[in-house]
Amino acid sequence: MNRIKKRITVRFFSINANYSFFDNFISIHNANQAREKDVRIINIREKKHLIKIHEKLQHQDNSVFFLSVVRERNTWQTRALGNGTISGIPINQGIIGDPYYFMVEPIDRIILGFTTGPSGSLKSVASTTLQQFNKDRVSRVVLEHISKKKEFSKLKELSPYNKLHFKINASSLGEPNEDTPGILRELCAAPFLPSNSEVELTFSEIGEDGFSERNLIDIVDYLSENDGCSALTVQGLDKEGVKVHLDFSKAYVIFKTDIEIRNKFVDEKKAKEILLNALNSFDKSTITNF
Repeated sequence: MNRIKKRITVRFFSINANYSFFDNFISIHNANQAREKDVRIINIREKKHLIKIHEKLQHQDNSVFFLSVVRERNTWQTRALGNGTISGIPINQGIIGDPYYFMVEPIDRIILGFTTGPSGSLKSVASTTLQQFNKDRVSRVVLEHISKKKEFSKLKELSPYNKLHFKINASSLGEPNEDTPGILRELCAAPFLPSNSEVELTFSEIGEDGFSERNLIDIVDYLSENDGCSALTVQGLDKEGVKVHLDFSKAYVIFKTDIEIRNKFVDEKKAKEILLNALNSFDKSTITNF
């Protein structure tokens, strides 16, 4: 079997939760390991998620926890055979979907992870997974991208915005899902858009003609974690009325690596190795919001 070269991008998130969450996370992890109940299937927004809890690992002086998640992708409705037979996909048990791999470090309150599926869904799947360890259902677990620059804090201080500009390869948008902003979902569905083309758009009437400031923030949050986005800038006025230009194309902390595999997906053994390498590369002293 030929080997396949894949580019993997690991992303880092800070975990905003009350302190009891991290104690609960460790106790639930240990209890599941002791009872050998390391797999759980949940249903979120009509999509099944299989969450697998692995053994605790040691990284330097800290304990880290490796998690595997498969999120169901229900867009595959039929299978077609060489004899022309078209039928549904029979599943007696299990899930057909995309793999996600995460590593949690409670001491530093971070989670890092990657997927070979739609990259725009990584944050929401990470949040869904952590929420299963939250005993306090009143408080939410909130994830924030760990950024190298302070653009994201500045973004919320601009008012009004007067321009959003982005450039992205159409093929990197992938299949729209519930995390895809509406405007990008419409862009993906455009019949005139070749899959290998580069799309460059500028919105200069923020707050008018149906394009709101909420739309702008959603697009920036979504595109800034997409490897195919080569340009992503926002212009606006700060509280003193001074024009500010923010560049989000390289604002997040990421770890990239190229691997060669025989399967189309990354298995758990390789995923664990990738995440440990990513954690080794993480230099907290260079991070502005850590």
